[in-house]
Amino acid sequence: MIKKIFLILAVFFAIGFTFNSASAISPLERAVINDERLVNLSGATLGEHIIVNQQVQITAKITNTQEKIQDFVFIVQIKDENGFVVKLGWISGSMTKFQSFSPSLSWTPKKSGIYDAEIYVWDNLVRQEALANSVKVQIITS
Repeated sequence: MIKKIFLILAVFFAIGFTFNSASAISPLERAVINDERLVNLSGATLGEHIIVNQQVQITAKITNTQEKIQDFVFIVQIKDENGFVVKLGWISGSMTKFQSFSPSLSWTPKKSGIYDAEIYVWDNLVRQEALANSVKVQIITS
């Protein structure tokens, strides 16, 4: 009799856990990053080839996919072709439910080469929980 009770409780627990898990949002689906690109100071899109000492903005559209306000940090890390970080910057704020916007960070390359701008959206700089998968923009300077 006790075995039957435990079996019934186990089945109810498994069913309840399955339904609750299905309705929960995955940690990396709390936000979306897309339309990553380089723009000039006027906001016009640039190609991946830029000139040394040309100031550019690294931007992406970020969207809060939740039905609640979400604090965030928009992070841009630029690495040279050897993997060394040459620029690290961030912007923090809050997004209302389902809000989308395009923050940007400025960078002026000082040397020619190939760079990768990695874009992250985290909940904050203390816990560092990603809200979305990161994206990358390649930058070629000459």
